[in-house]
Amino acid sequence: MKLFIRKKSRSKAVRSSMDSFALAQINLGLQVFLVFLLLASFVLKKRGRFFLHGGSMLVAVILNAVSFVLVMGPSLRDKRTLIADFPLSRLPMVIVVHAILGSIAEILGIWVVVSWRLRSGTQHCARKRKLMRVTFVLWLIALLLGILAYYYLWGMP
Repeated sequence: MKLFIRKKSRSKAVRSSMDSFALAQINLGLQVFLVFLLLASFVLKKRGRFFLHGGSMLVAVILNAVSFVLVMGPSLRDKRTLIADFPLSRLPMVIVVHAILGSIAEILGIWVVVSWRLRSGTQHCARKRKLMRVTFVLWLIALLLGILAYYYLWGMP
């Protein structure tokens, strides 16, 4: 009976690793999609389509928040032992900085979108332009660090 339990738990560990890899791939794909969504949103803004720009940014913030809660948060929780045991190693440092910058970018993104509340005018947005740029830069840095962490964990996508 013990032999059966060992095989079952080993298979569960392999399945869990495969699930983690699949989630990482899906999340990486989502994040790449979000880059294109943000770029398209900037084009909309340049063309004066501010309501569509804001709506696409709302979608990006929501999708990223869902990814944050369902994939990245649990992944960070799973890596806590690695981070605690090897805090100055390359991968844990990348993961921690990625998590901090990504969290700040997400919080700022939520705040900007919630404070905008789907207004069609530009007066509200003009006052937040610098904050939006800072948020975008933080998000890009967090994205690049996330891709680097993916590379360290799984190899090339």
